[in-house]
Amino acid sequence: MTDRTRLLRLLEDYGGELMSFALSLVGNRAEAEDACQDMVVQMLKHWDRVEVNKNLKSWAFTILYRKCLDQLKKRRRFLNFFRRATADFSAALEERTGNRLEESISDSALSQLRPAERTCLFLWAREGYSSEEIAGIMGCSPGTVRVHLFQARRKLKKLMERGNEKKAPVSSG
Repeated sequence: MTDRTRLLRLLEDYGGELMSFALSLVGNRAEAEDACQDMVVQMLKHWDRVEVNKNLKSWAFTILYRKCLDQLKKRRRFLNFFRRATADFSAALEERTGNRLEESISDSALSQLRPAERTCLFLWAREGYSSEEIAGIMGCSPGTVRVHLFQARRKLKKLMERGNEKKAPVSSG
């Protein structure tokens, strides 16, 4: 199988999973697509260094994970700049409506997890990777992966419990 065929086959077989993974990390389609494109570019750039028996799927997830972290860092820098620039607007909005700008934006439960927690949870629950395999992708120890998984599950449980408390009917005792 030629190098080009191996890469095309990887993208055909796992493109959907890679895109889902990126989307779960960065939270929006445009940034996920950018991260996936950056992953392909980096794979092509370093293709001559790939060992014949290398697990391309794990390599792709590793590169994509790092590209998604880069996207999140860029977004954080932009949001920090944006928050400083809109602080006066937010204060004025609060005076007029009683709502702060940040409070009007609701996030999903998964977006409240740290990127490392979200990554571990996705790779474990969705892709079926073991903690050892996830550690290889993320460049950390299996113990760190298990801690991230524990923290992610604990946070999600608390968020779901809070959500159920809000939805629970009030008894008229």
